[in-house]
Amino acid sequence: MEITKFNSQLFGASKEVTVHLRQALNTLTERRKNVLEKTRRLQEARRARVNDLRELLANSLDAIVVTNSKITKFSSQLSIASKEVTVHLLRRALNTLTERRKNVLEVTRRLQEARRTRVNDLRELLANSLDAIVVTNCGHRLVSANSKALHLFGVSEKNIRQFTIDAFLLENEIPYFNGNGLPFISREENQGECKIKRLNGSLRLADYVCVANFVPFRHLFIFRNDREWAPRKRAVAG
Repeated sequence: MEITKFNSQLFGASKEVTVHLRQALNTLTERRKNVLEKTRRLQEARRARVNDLRELLANSLDAIVVTNSKITKFSSQLSIASKEVTVHLLRRALNTLTERRKNVLEVTRRLQEARRTRVNDLRELLANSLDAIVVTNCGHRLVSANSKALHLFGVSEKNIRQFTIDAFLLENEIPYFNGNGLPFISREENQGECKIKRLNGSLRLADYVCVANFVPFRHLFIFRNDREWAPRKRAVAG
């Protein structure tokens, strides 16, 4: 009787253990499923991120290639534009320099022509003028004179360069000769009347015309209508 009771208790306990084991197994199975599901989701999420990263990298590479292509194209266009601007500026500068050179050459040519004309005019005056013609340098030194001027001053052609024109003029009557030794500074023409002291001491009165820089650094004097001049004597009181 006791054995039957014990077997009955043992059987009941075995059922309870079996039930607990099944519950534990079910719990483990469920947890395993959950773990596998989470692992699957994590793997899918990882694969998705990897794919996204690969796509991003591919797109970035494409963008870099496109950008580099655009930069290369822009650099090429910029280089071409820069070359065109440089060529344009160089041509413009060259044209300006060429034009200025032409202007300088033209001015030089005109000055040379004017100088030649004045030199010829001066030679013509010295050779053919009926008036006394004298040419001086910037230091007032006599350079040349025609025969009429040589006679007026009372000097010979041989020793004319030993004198300055100041030696024959009284009282600094010609404005260009103010005693300070400065050269002529303009091509102005001046005229008036002056007194001339000849080399022998006699005095003459003449009308003059002087032109500074008639040719460069040469100054022209023309004396005409020369006549005797003597200081007026004061009347003696009776």
